[in-house]
Amino acid sequence: MGKAQRQAALGFLITAVLVLSFLAMLVAVVMASLPVFAGAAAASYAADLALHSSDSSTLDRLRDSRFGLTIRFLIRQFLLLALCGSIGDLDSFVIQMTSVGLLLLFFLQLVYGALLKRVKSERAALPFTTRGLDMDALGIRRLPHPFLMDKYVRKTLHLDIPLVGGALATVGTGRWEFVTFGAIATVWFAAVAVLILVPGARNALVLPTPDDAIGELNWQLAQYRPQVALYFTFAAVSRDFMYQVNMWLEALESLELRPIIVLRERATLRFLDATSVPVVCVPKAEYLARVEMPELRVTLYPGNAGKNVHMLQRHEVKHVFIGHGDSDKLASSNRVSKVFDEIWVAGRAGRDRYERIKHAVTAHQIVEVGRPQLMPLERWSGSVSQDVPTVIYAPTWEGWTDDACYTSVIPSGERLIRTLLADERKLRIIYKPHPLTGTRSPAAAAAHRRIISLLQEDNAARFGRKVLDSKSAARQLARIDKKLAALQERGVRSRYPDLTEEDRTIRIRKLRDQAGALHWDSLPVDAHQVVTGRVPTLYDCFNHSDMLIGDMSSVVSDFVATRKPYAIFNLDGLPDDEFRNEQRTAYASYLIDAECNGLETALTAVFSRDQDVMAPYREQLKDYLLGPDNPPSSYRFARAATDLYLRGLRDFPIEYPPPPEAITPPDAPEPDRQPHRIA
Repeated sequence: MGKAQRQAALGFLITAVLVLSFLAMLVAVVMASLPVFAGAAAASYAADLALHSSDSSTLDRLRDSRFGLTIRFLIRQFLLLALCGSIGDLDSFVIQMTSVGLLLLFFLQLVYGALLKRVKSERAALPFTTRGLDMDALGIRRLPHPFLMDKYVRKTLHLDIPLVGGALATVGTGRWEFVTFGAIATVWFAAVAVLILVPGARNALVLPTPDDAIGELNWQLAQYRPQVALYFTFAAVSRDFMYQVNMWLEALESLELRPIIVLRERATLRFLDATSVPVVCVPKAEYLARVEMPELRVTLYPGNAGKNVHMLQRHEVKHVFIGHGDSDKLASSNRVSKVFDEIWVAGRAGRDRYERIKHAVTAHQIVEVGRPQLMPLERWSGSVSQDVPTVIYAPTWEGWTDDACYTSVIPSGERLIRTLLADERKLRIIYKPHPLTGTRSPAAAAAHRRIISLLQEDNAARFGRKVLDSKSAARQLARIDKKLAALQERGVRSRYPDLTEEDRTIRIRKLRDQAGALHWDSLPVDAHQVVTGRVPTLYDCFNHSDMLIGDMSSVVSDFVATRKPYAIFNLDGLPDDEFRNEQRTAYASYLIDAECNGLETALTAVFSRDQDVMAPYREQLKDYLLGPDNPPSSYRFARAATDLYLRGLRDFPIEYPPPPEAITPPDAPEPDRQPHRIA
């Protein structure tokens, strides 16, 4: 059983215990059995704790089934009152004290939650959030301690334990002291929690006005003087979509111009990777319009989104669509791109794609800049370069609709893996699916899980679970993850509050390199790899493989930079020439149909240079898709940005305000040149 299956089984077991414990409490009420109720209540508390600690997806299903955390606590409390009534009577002291204690607890929980909700809503109403800019002058104070805020609903709900225990003890012994002191303890803990929270909440609510905040931001931007911006907005905010921005961070940092990142959703800031580039997140368009960047002349857009229009309104800025990867999907040649001044593509292939939409995009809008992200990729030596022949299967995801389902995972993924595992050459397989695989289609999710199970079962059969579950490597990776988490935290949570973003970025990238190296060293060299996290990176997987099998996606275009053999699924069964004509990235690929016919020809090319008939075509395709090796793409990208900036500067020269002495009467006091500050 693989790790994912073990986690699913554990989640199912805990959920079963949780549900059965509530059924047992109900039976105990009917039977008026105190021991059964006490044991079932203890099991329910323990199961709840285990379920939340495991971070199981079962939590969402329970909530959707109207059996969420708060409802479970309420049901347990009602069953407790019912038990007290069935064993004693409805007018008994234990019921009265328990009812009063629960009502007071509920009131204090309400006050606690309302305070935190007020703090969060007021803080969310701030016009912007920043990273890498010094906004201390605004006097924005810290949030209450994370212990008081994180998972506070679960923490405050568990304050009923003394009261529940006391009530059960009183029912069993008849002594009033147990329920009385239990109720006092529950209410006391809840009241103390509220009293501790109040000063921190009041402190966190001391906030600048929107005018003061925008004024200070503009003062800071006037000191930094950004010249080029990367602008990103996306409706479905999650870590899976932030790769569209994160892939450009190092290229942005290498520009000769002063860069800035402009985001529109606060959640994106949480998923933005470490970078030395200053970041401004401005959710509302009205505040974005007031953000002043007089020297900004170039804005780069990695995605097409409706909120792009709020930045496109800046007439003095040259707007550039850079995308988030070249592929033959229709998204790589969207008619909407006409709104941009320029469209930067990797190579000639990107230019040709836009010929599909004649009269929409003109030739002079297209600029070939290469793919600076691909500089670390290692080139093909002509033979197997790994210790064990390695195939990376990197399918794309299922897409937004079934009508545009590009993935091979559903029809062919499992068959492909079984065929590779049965190959007599004992291949190593790296499975690196698209981050969104299975998020929309249950069929894709199920196929994805089966592929993982096949690889884990083969690993276990060949090496045994003890070899694969290296505790030493796991401990080292856990330590690195802990250090990374500490470095990525900012504000009140941060262990490194005085660390600059540049130093923070250097440390984070160094730790990720260590984690990547440890990942490869922690398993036998010929063990299969399932890579669904951020470590190792896709390009690191490329460097550890000899061949790619994939779908029509930007992953294939990037892999072409290695010149290694690759194969693409022709799922529609088109004739080879027709498929290659429609999909330019397939020009130098070996083709595999839905039944995996053609796979042997592709594998043979890895082991026999003489039979690698596509080798010369891959060299041609690399130049066509990604441009020439010289000058390097990092230089071409930076040069394109600088040239466009200079053109923007010629079209719209920077207009500086007149010096103070030119507009200030001789007897007037000196103008205030200090940043906006809150008293």
